[in-house]
Amino acid sequence: MAALVRSLGLPLLDRSGKPHDIQQLTSADVIAFYFSAHWCPPCRHFTPVLKKFVETLQSNGEQSLKVIFVSSDQSEHDMWKYMYDSHGDWFALAYSCRDGKERLERQYQVSGIPQLVVIDAVGRQAVRDARGEVMAASSSSTQVLTTYLGWKTAVGATPSAPVQPRPLHGELLPGLCVRICGLQGAPEHNGCEGTVRGFDPQRQRYVVQLGEKSLSLRAANLLQLPVVQVRSGEDSTEWFEAGIADFDVDTGELIWEQDGKMLRGRLGDPSAPRLKAGTRIVVQGLQAETAKQWNEHIGQVLEYDEPSERYLVQVAPDAQLKIRPGNIRIFPLP
Repeated sequence: MAALVRSLGLPLLDRSGKPHDIQQLTSADVIAFYFSAHWCPPCRHFTPVLKKFVETLQSNGEQSLKVIFVSSDQSEHDMWKYMYDSHGDWFALAYSCRDGKERLERQYQVSGIPQLVVIDAVGRQAVRDARGEVMAASSSSTQVLTTYLGWKTAVGATPSAPVQPRPLHGELLPGLCVRICGLQGAPEHNGCEGTVRGFDPQRQRYVVQLGEKSLSLRAANLLQLPVVQVRSGEDSTEWFEAGIADFDVDTGELIWEQDGKMLRGRLGDPSAPRLKAGTRIVVQGLQAETAKQWNEHIGQVLEYDEPSERYLVQVAPDAQLKIRPGNIRIFPLP
């Protein structure tokens, strides 16, 4: 793909308007020509969807999709305004290269816009309806990654490291420190601390790195040891970070080290730790009819709201709740 673009001698510009060295494109890159224009209503509808598609890939560590904007705008000024207002960090065919634009339109039989053309190593269109696939995958990061994997296979791109979807709200984050507990088949690991490396959605297990060994474990066998915010005293306004050291199942108290002492307290107590944004929690004990459905669901802390003394928690991609500290826990996980 990259070799073909280089062979065509197309003058590419980055989003700042500077020439891009085509030699920097590699065999691992997937090239997609995006034929579009701001004056076109369907283009204005599709462009933000494509932008989100690319950003989802990038946020999951996949940087190999290179979008090249081929403008049908009525002026160069319109092209750049469209890019600045609506596009991602993509490339553009220089507006002055009208012969290159026409060559691409003939080669890929572009009779209308928007059109997204994903090409293989010899310049053939490798994906029959890339635009339709982007639209269909837009509701799920997993679908985006699955769709893009299909593209990479279709174009024959050099394989890169496998990409796993990053959790949105219901999975523990890679890098989180956890303590193993409650194992029946391998009790020698109970009490050991490890690091979450990923989540296997098919087996519903977390991959936990324990020294040189990797274990596949259920969420129920993991005690989160997140970094939290603590104060030096109930009246102090200064917060600093500390790590959770343990959890008392019988009392529901968190245990943490502070100033050389092991302290404990329940969430919501004046001197207890405050959970940081991004912490995964379990919703519990909600009584409202509209909220009961979220009990025993894992959610993600977004922030702590001081006036209401509640955590704002993402419980689904389109649902957030303000929850009292007493209605959340970090262990046990469902």
